[in-house]
Amino acid sequence: MKILITGANRGIGASLVTLASEQGHEIIALGRDLTALKQQYANNPKVSCDQLDVCDTAQWRKVIERHTPFDVLINVAGVLFSGVTGELKVEEVSAMLDVNVKGTIFGTNAAAASMKQQESGHIINIGSTAALFPTPGTPVYAASKFAVRGFSLAAAGDLKPYGISVSLMNPCAVKTDMLEQQRGDKNAALTFSGKRALTSEEVAQAILGPVLHHKPLEYFLPKSDGWLGKLSNVWPRLFLQLAKKARTQGEKNFHSDKF
Repeated sequence: MKILITGANRGIGASLVTLASEQGHEIIALGRDLTALKQQYANNPKVSCDQLDVCDTAQWRKVIERHTPFDVLINVAGVLFSGVTGELKVEEVSAMLDVNVKGTIFGTNAAAASMKQQESGHIINIGSTAALFPTPGTPVYAASKFAVRGFSLAAAGDLKPYGISVSLMNPCAVKTDMLEQQRGDKNAALTFSGKRALTSEEVAQAILGPVLHHKPLEYFLPKSDGWLGKLSNVWPRLFLQLAKKARTQGEKNFHSDKF
Protein backbone atom coordinates (compact mmCIF):
# COMPACT_ATOMS: atom_id res chain seq x y z
CA MET A 1 0.00 0.00 0.00
CA LYS A 2 0.97 3.61 -0.50
CA ILE A 3 0.41 5.47 2.77
CA LEU A 4 0.63 9.21 3.49
CA ILE A 5 1.43 10.06 7.13
CA THR A 6 1.36 13.56 8.66
CA GLY A 7 3.32 14.52 11.77
CA ALA A 8 5.93 12.01 10.63
CA ASN A 9 8.95 13.46 12.38
CA ARG A 10 8.18 12.28 15.93
CA GLY A 11 5.83 10.43 18.26
CA ILE A 12 3.05 8.35 16.79
CA GLY A 13 3.81 9.58 13.26
CA ALA A 14 7.45 8.46 13.40
CA SER A 15 6.49 5.06 14.84
CA LEU A 16 3.95 4.63 12.04
CA VAL A 17 6.53 5.44 9.37
CA THR A 18 9.01 2.95 10.82
CA LEU A 19 6.52 0.11 11.29
CA ALA A 20 4.72 0.64 7.97
CA SER A 21 8.00 0.60 6.05
CA GLU A 22 9.02 -2.60 7.87
CA GLN A 23 5.73 -4.13 6.73
CA GLY A 24 6.65 -3.31 3.13
CA HIS A 25 4.38 -0.34 2.52
CA GLU A 26 5.41 2.65 0.44
CA ILE A 27 5.43 5.66 2.76
CA ILE A 28 5.16 9.39 2.13
CA ALA A 29 6.34 11.09 5.35
CA LEU A 30 4.85 14.56 5.71
CA GLY A 31 5.92 17.40 8.00
CA ARG A 32 6.75 21.09 8.17
CA ASP A 33 10.53 20.64 8.29
CA LEU A 34 11.46 18.84 5.08
CA THR A 35 15.20 18.94 5.76
CA ALA A 36 14.78 17.25 9.13
CA LEU A 37 12.47 14.62 7.61
CA LYS A 38 14.94 13.78 4.87
CA GLN A 39 17.75 13.42 7.41
CA GLN A 40 15.59 11.24 9.66
CA TYR A 41 14.62 8.80 6.91
CA ALA A 42 17.69 9.05 4.69
CA ASN A 43 18.53 5.36 5.14
CA ASN A 44 15.01 4.03 4.62
CA PRO A 45 14.39 3.26 0.94
CA LYS A 46 10.66 2.72 1.53
CA VAL A 47 10.15 6.31 2.69
CA SER A 48 9.82 9.47 0.61
CA CYS A 49 9.45 12.85 2.29
CA ASP A 50 7.41 15.92 1.44
CA GLN A 51 6.76 19.25 3.11
CA LEU A 52 3.33 19.98 4.54
CA ASP A 53 1.78 22.48 6.90
CA VAL A 54 -1.52 20.77 7.66
CA CYS A 55 -3.21 24.15 8.15
CA ASP A 56 -2.42 25.22 4.56
CA THR A 57 -5.04 24.06 2.06
CA ALA A 58 -2.85 25.00 -0.91
CA GLN A 59 -0.05 22.76 0.38
CA TRP A 60 -2.52 19.94 0.93
CA ARG A 61 -3.70 20.24 -2.65
CA LYS A 62 -0.16 20.12 -4.01
CA VAL A 63 0.85 17.16 -1.84
CA ILE A 64 -2.21 15.17 -2.87
CA GLU A 65 -1.60 15.97 -6.55
CA ARG A 66 2.05 14.87 -6.32
CA HIS A 67 1.30 11.55 -4.65
CA THR A 68 -1.97 10.46 -6.25
CA PRO A 69 -2.90 7.65 -6.47
CA PHE A 70 -2.46 6.48 -2.89
CA ASP A 71 -4.31 4.04 -0.67
CA VAL A 72 -4.28 5.50 2.84
CA LEU A 73 -3.97 8.87 4.57
CA ILE A 74 -3.20 8.90 8.30
CA ASN A 75 -3.77 12.32 9.91
CA VAL A 76 -1.49 12.33 12.95
CA ALA A 77 -0.29 15.93 13.41
CA GLY A 78 -1.57 17.51 16.62
CA VAL A 79 -0.71 19.95 19.39
CA LEU A 80 -1.76 20.37 23.01
CA PHE A 81 -1.63 23.27 25.45
CA SER A 82 -3.16 23.11 28.92
CA GLY A 83 -5.01 25.98 30.55
CA VAL A 84 -8.18 26.56 32.53
CA THR A 85 -11.13 28.51 31.23
CA GLY A 86 -10.71 32.20 32.00
CA GLU A 87 -6.93 31.97 31.59
CA LEU A 88 -6.69 30.61 28.03
CA LYS A 89 -4.16 32.14 25.65
CA VAL A 90 -5.57 33.17 22.30
CA GLU A 91 -2.59 31.92 20.31
CA GLU A 92 -2.74 28.49 21.97
CA VAL A 93 -6.49 28.17 21.35
CA SER A 94 -5.92 29.06 17.71
CA ALA A 95 -3.06 26.58 17.34
CA MET A 96 -5.09 23.66 18.70
CA LEU A 97 -8.12 24.43 16.57
CA ASP A 98 -5.99 25.05 13.49
CA VAL A 99 -3.77 21.96 13.69
CA ASN A 100 -6.03 19.44 15.41
CA VAL A 101 -9.35 20.34 13.81
CA LYS A 102 -8.74 22.28 10.61
CA GLY A 103 -5.65 20.20 9.74
CA THR A 104 -7.67 16.99 10.01
CA ILE A 105 -10.59 18.44 8.06
CA PHE A 106 -8.39 19.91 5.31
CA GLY A 107 -6.46 16.66 4.96
CA THR A 108 -9.54 14.47 4.88
CA ASN A 109 -11.20 16.77 2.36
CA ALA A 110 -8.18 16.86 0.05
CA ALA A 111 -7.65 13.10 0.22
CA ALA A 112 -11.34 12.38 -0.33
CA ALA A 113 -11.40 14.45 -3.51
CA SER A 114 -8.63 12.26 -4.92
CA MET A 115 -10.00 8.97 -3.58
CA LYS A 116 -13.42 9.63 -5.10
CA GLN A 117 -11.81 9.47 -8.53
CA GLN A 118 -10.38 6.01 -7.82
CA GLU A 119 -13.49 4.92 -5.87
CA SER A 120 -11.42 3.50 -3.02
CA GLY A 121 -9.28 4.59 -0.10
CA HIS A 122 -8.97 4.69 3.66
CA ILE A 123 -8.56 7.79 5.82
CA ILE A 124 -7.45 7.26 9.43
CA ASN A 125 -7.76 10.24 11.77
CA ILE A 126 -6.07 10.32 15.16
CA GLY A 127 -8.50 11.34 17.83
CA SER A 128 -8.14 10.75 21.55
CA THR A 129 -10.08 9.38 24.48
CA ALA A 130 -10.40 13.11 25.22
CA ALA A 131 -12.99 13.00 22.42
CA LEU A 132 -15.33 11.42 25.00
CA PHE A 133 -14.11 12.59 28.41
CA PRO A 134 -14.59 16.25 29.30
CA THR A 135 -11.20 17.17 30.74
CA PRO A 136 -10.99 20.22 33.00
CA GLY A 137 -7.53 21.74 32.66
CA THR A 138 -7.28 20.94 28.94
CA PRO A 139 -10.70 22.12 27.71
CA VAL A 140 -9.66 23.33 24.28
CA TYR A 141 -7.75 20.14 23.49
CA ALA A 142 -10.86 18.20 24.53
CA ALA A 143 -12.99 20.46 22.33
CA SER A 144 -10.66 19.88 19.38
CA LYS A 145 -10.87 16.11 19.74
CA PHE A 146 -14.64 16.20 20.21
CA ALA A 147 -14.70 18.10 16.89
CA VAL A 148 -12.40 15.59 15.18
CA ARG A 149 -14.66 12.75 16.31
CA GLY A 150 -17.82 14.46 15.11
CA PHE A 151 -16.28 15.34 11.77
CA SER A 152 -14.77 11.89 11.20
CA LEU A 153 -18.02 10.04 11.90
CA ALA A 154 -19.97 12.36 9.61
CA ALA A 155 -17.29 12.18 6.90
CA ALA A 156 -17.49 8.39 7.04
CA GLY A 157 -21.14 8.66 6.09
CA ASP A 158 -20.37 11.11 3.28
CA LEU A 159 -17.68 8.92 1.76
CA LYS A 160 -19.03 5.39 2.19
CA PRO A 161 -21.01 5.53 -1.11
CA TYR A 162 -17.71 6.14 -2.92
CA GLY A 163 -15.94 3.10 -1.48
CA ILE A 164 -13.89 5.23 0.93
CA SER A 165 -13.56 4.28 4.60
CA VAL A 166 -12.91 6.71 7.45
CA SER A 167 -11.62 5.36 10.77
CA LEU A 168 -11.05 7.28 13.98
CA MET A 169 -8.25 6.02 16.24
CA ASN A 170 -8.67 7.11 19.88
CA PRO A 171 -5.70 6.31 22.16
CA CYS A 172 -5.39 7.29 25.80
CA ALA A 173 -2.21 9.05 26.98
CA VAL A 174 0.79 8.14 24.81
CA LYS A 175 4.47 8.42 25.74
CA THR A 176 5.47 11.19 23.34
CA ASP A 177 6.92 14.69 23.54
CA MET A 178 3.34 15.94 23.90
CA LEU A 179 2.86 13.90 27.07
CA GLU A 180 6.24 14.91 28.44
CA GLN A 181 5.44 18.61 28.11
CA GLN A 182 2.45 18.05 30.43
CA ARG A 183 4.41 16.26 33.17
CA GLY A 184 4.22 18.23 36.41
CA ASP A 185 1.52 20.54 35.02
CA LYS A 186 -1.41 20.38 37.47
CA ASN A 187 -3.79 21.57 34.75
CA ALA A 188 -2.96 18.39 32.82
CA ALA A 189 -3.18 16.00 35.78
CA LEU A 190 -6.17 14.12 34.32
CA THR A 191 -3.96 13.00 31.43
CA PHE A 192 -1.92 11.00 33.96
CA SER A 193 -4.86 9.54 35.90
CA GLY A 194 -5.05 6.17 34.11
CA LYS A 195 -3.17 2.95 34.82
CA ARG A 196 -0.36 3.71 32.36
CA ALA A 197 0.50 5.51 29.16
CA LEU A 198 0.70 3.70 25.85
CA THR A 199 3.87 3.67 23.79
CA SER A 200 3.76 5.18 20.32
CA GLU A 201 4.70 1.73 19.00
CA GLU A 202 1.58 0.21 20.57
CA VAL A 203 -0.57 2.82 18.86
CA ALA A 204 1.19 2.26 15.54
CA GLN A 205 0.65 -1.50 15.81
CA ALA A 206 -3.07 -0.99 16.40
CA ILE A 207 -3.39 1.42 13.48
CA LEU A 208 -1.46 -0.77 11.05
CA GLY A 209 -3.12 -3.92 12.40
CA PRO A 210 -6.83 -4.01 13.19
CA VAL A 211 -7.61 -0.45 12.08
CA LEU A 212 -5.96 -0.74 8.68
CA HIS A 213 -7.25 -4.23 7.98
CA HIS A 214 -10.77 -4.09 9.42
CA LYS A 215 -11.52 -0.38 8.81
CA PRO A 216 -13.63 0.18 11.95
CA LEU A 217 -15.57 3.41 12.25
CA GLU A 218 -13.72 4.08 15.51
CA TYR A 219 -11.21 2.22 17.64
CA PHE A 220 -10.30 2.90 21.26
CA LEU A 221 -7.06 1.90 22.94
CA PRO A 222 -7.55 0.59 25.54
CA LYS A 223 -11.00 -0.58 24.50
CA SER A 224 -12.35 -0.09 28.03
CA ASP A 225 -11.85 3.66 27.66
CA GLY A 226 -14.35 3.68 24.82
CA TRP A 227 -17.11 2.27 27.04
CA LEU A 228 -16.20 4.48 30.01
CA GLY A 229 -16.00 7.53 27.77
CA LYS A 230 -19.40 6.93 26.22
CA LEU A 231 -20.80 6.44 29.71
CA SER A 232 -19.34 9.79 30.76
CA ASN A 233 -21.07 11.37 27.75
CA VAL A 234 -24.39 10.10 29.05
CA TRP A 235 -23.67 11.35 32.61
CA PRO A 236 -21.09 14.15 32.26
CA ARG A 237 -22.00 15.55 35.68
CA LEU A 238 -20.96 12.26 37.30
CA PHE A 239 -17.65 12.30 35.46
CA LEU A 240 -16.94 15.87 36.59
CA GLN A 241 -17.74 14.88 40.17
CA LEU A 242 -15.13 12.12 39.95
CA ALA A 243 -12.56 14.34 38.23
CA LYS A 244 -11.19 15.77 41.50
CA LYS A 245 -10.16 12.31 42.72
CA ALA A 246 -8.76 11.43 39.30
CA ARG A 247 -6.74 14.65 39.25
CA THR A 248 -5.18 13.77 42.60
CA GLN A 249 -4.18 10.36 41.23
CA GLY A 250 -2.80 12.02 38.12
CA GLU A 251 -0.54 14.29 40.17
CA LYS A 252 0.81 11.22 41.98
CA ASN A 253 1.52 9.63 38.59
CA PHE A 254 3.65 12.55 37.36
CA HIS A 255 6.68 10.66 38.66
CA SER A 256 5.55 7.16 37.72
CA ASP A 257 7.60 5.21 35.20
CA LYS A 258 4.30 3.99 33.73
CA PHE A 259 3.90 7.43 32.16
